Amino acid sequence: MVPKLTTKEELIEDNRFLNSVLNGIKDTIMVVDRNYGIEGVNESFARKAGKPRHEIIGKNCYRLLHHLNKPCVHNHPCPVKNAFKTGEIAEVLHTYFEGHTVAYSRIIAYPILDDRGEVTRVIEMERDVTKWKESSNKLYNIEKLAFLGKLAADLSHEFNNPLGVILGFTDLLLEKMEPGTQSYEILKTIERQGLNCKRIVENLISFAATPDVTKNSTDVNANLEKVVSVVMDILLTEKIFIEKKFAGDLPKAKGNPEHLHQVFMSLITNAVAAMRGGGCLTISTGYNSFKNRIEVLFKDTGHGIKKEYRNEIFDPFFTTREVGEGTGLGLSVCYGLVSKYNGDITFETVTEKEDKKNKGTVFTVSLPVTP
Repeated sequence: MVPKLTTKEELIEDNRFLNSVLNGIKDTIMVVDRNYGIEGVNESFARKAGKPRHEIIGKNCYRLLHHLNKPCVHNHPCPVKNAFKTGEIAEVLHTYFEGHTVAYSRIIAYPILDDRGEVTRVIEMERDVTKWKESSNKLYNIEKLAFLGKLAADLSHEFNNPLGVILGFTDLLLEKMEPGTQSYEILKTIERQGLNCKRIVENLISFAATPDVTKNSTDVNANLEKVVSVVMDILLTEKIFIEKKFAGDLPKAKGNPEHLHQVFMSLITNAVAAMRGGGCLTISTGYNSFKNRIEVLFKDTGHGIKKEYRNEIFDPFFTTREVGEGTGLGLSVCYGLVSKYNGDITFETVTEKEDKKNKGTVFTVSLPVTP
């Protein structure tokens, strides 16, 4: 039986069907030849590139996508390059920093082989997996926090007993020593370091067992005034000018004053640590009527937070300070305390390398208004 020949109309229809399938796919699709020239793209790719197809076809992918003069080497793991090299499917997960947010893309390169088994071109598909990655990270963090919470509770119990003995005997010995003597100063040093350990243990306890939600309402401005009065001497010593912009007639916020004192104190301390040599700390409050929330902003003129640290600063035990200067529990405890009142802590940051004139960090504490 003689096979039926394909007519021109059927070829046109097949081509139209294939294009409709490719353009119906929301993932971006790009076909690249061995010289990294783009042979074809779907509509999703053209929309993302912000160019019509005729301005994309024929361009080198490394020029169009990464503004490079040669194929990607060090800036990105290139799945297209790997597919050409191995003749096998290559896959990577790329991380993109878009302003103050992070986006993730899953990229798969499919090699197209000729009759001799050589790769003639590669089809690259890219999908935005930011939401999936964030939900996966949240699940991982929940499991990690549960484990760390139990560990912190156990450690706190073990540390508290010997610390109590050390501080108790130190106090007894101090009563017998003459102030100003060498032995007295040594004991005072032991006492100071013991109290420092006690503070660390208290942070561990706070992290392990975040207080229950309370319906207490609190005056945010009054809480801030109390905290600022406590740290004013430290700010003056560190040559840090403080500017207060407190909105009047603020409604009460949901939260316990003692818990908020801890949160505000920790954020101010972090700001001071970021402004070694002096700077300006601006604390402002306001009412967001759209969200029905009280917002407290802590803006410093410090060195900013590096990109590689921005996803980790709320993780327990994460710190960029020198050994002995911090435990890495401050922000994680703050986040836990604020979250218990259905509040939130967010931040925006600019490093000196990104913008020397506008460097610094702004932490925003958002709390629901008391019903």
